[in-house]
Amino acid sequence: MDTETVLKIIAMLDHRTMMLENLTSSMPNSAYHMGRLEALSDFSDTLQEYMHSLQNQVENEMNRGE
Repeated sequence: MDTETVLKIIAMLDHRTMMLENLTSSMPNSAYHMGRLEALSDFSDTLQEYMHSLQNQVENEMNRGE
């Protein structure tokens, strides 16, 4: 997957998470919204971990070349 695309997806997930956090604050007992918020956060975290692994891979390859 293209890294630029992944970064755009992460930004969209973060934006949606922020919107849900605002909605959830007005309905603190809404298990449905809390579940959605947790799923979006988990997906965003997974994609960010993917980006970090790519970054580490590139850094390792650069260090081998030195």
